[in-house]
Amino acid sequence: MHVGIFMPYLHGGGAEFVARRWIWDLHARGHRITIYLYHPQQPPVALPENVVVHRFKPVWPSLRHLLLPSWLHRRVSRDQPDVLLSLLTYSNVVALLTRALFRHENLPLVVSERNMPSLENSDVGLRDRLTCWLARRLYRRAAGVLAISHPVAGDLVSAFRVPAARLYVVPNPIISEHQLEAAPLTETPRSLHIVFIGRLVMQKRPDLFLAVLSAMTEGGHDVRGTIIGDGPLREQTEQETDQLGLDVSFAGWQEPWWEAISDIDCVLLTARFEGLANVLVEAAAANIPSVACSRALGVADAIVPGVTGELAMTDRPSDYAEAVWRACSRTPHERNGLQGWLDHFSTERSTTSLLAALRAASEPD
Repeated sequence: MHVGIFMPYLHGGGAEFVARRWIWDLHARGHRITIYLYHPQQPPVALPENVVVHRFKPVWPSLRHLLLPSWLHRRVSRDQPDVLLSLLTYSNVVALLTRALFRHENLPLVVSERNMPSLENSDVGLRDRLTCWLARRLYRRAAGVLAISHPVAGDLVSAFRVPAARLYVVPNPIISEHQLEAAPLTETPRSLHIVFIGRLVMQKRPDLFLAVLSAMTEGGHDVRGTIIGDGPLREQTEQETDQLGLDVSFAGWQEPWWEAISDIDCVLLTARFEGLANVLVEAAAANIPSVACSRALGVADAIVPGVTGELAMTDRPSDYAEAVWRACSRTPHERNGLQGWLDHFSTERSTTSLLAALRAASEPD
């Protein structure tokens, strides 16, 4: 993949640190990288060989903000990256304006928000307030929006009206590989018992639970499911189970569920959104790993990634299946320690999540 990266510079702050780690890891994985920098002061930064860097040097510096979109347009048109990644709010707005002004409809543009701009808006100058005002109107037009954390993702959905389908929570590459102890995953059990807990209603998406079981079955796993709950979609869910040929039992509502059902390998929450999801905390207390999707937002307060469970990046059944695999592969010792949680912020995991987001955003709707 040819990845273009647009930002002011590569030195001096947290976003720059993140970008450098992504660049080095993307390069190590064989991806082509072109960088577009526009700040007038550019401290020297060590970069891998074959990484192309374009620096914006306008003839009339006083007009640099007005000339920046046309410069970016010309460079991107020549280089033809597969996807353009922008970091920091001002860069995001310029990139989105450039895409709109010069009609780069075929170039997937992914913007990355590192903070909560709606909360910063009351304590900044006029230019920053204007930038935020434009961001509120433009972010939802990006092919994808990366959030540094779930609170940022919540801000982007509520204040910036970013569709959940274009939102990706990508952890920062904070921990380098030498800071992680070797803790390989164990083999996934040959037979997995996956449990759904909740009312059978549209918001909980029991059909997605069945789709995940199907994906895992197609992936070679011996999977059976149990649905603990009841509701208006029960009959329809039972019919879909038969049509898919899945091994799923319907237990009705059980209290307490962790005592009523035995041999649970993983609790799978497929809700569209949650304020918290008590069942995830209950699963952690019962030492049962759980999986939910980052796009459900509130679940981030109820799961400690790598310790009590895992977060799927998107609503795709394959992403849920991968998260279930990771959750079920960790030993009890790993779940009780920090190793898995630190691994969530490793360069390898962060870059893998970044690539998944860039590829998903590049695919046609």
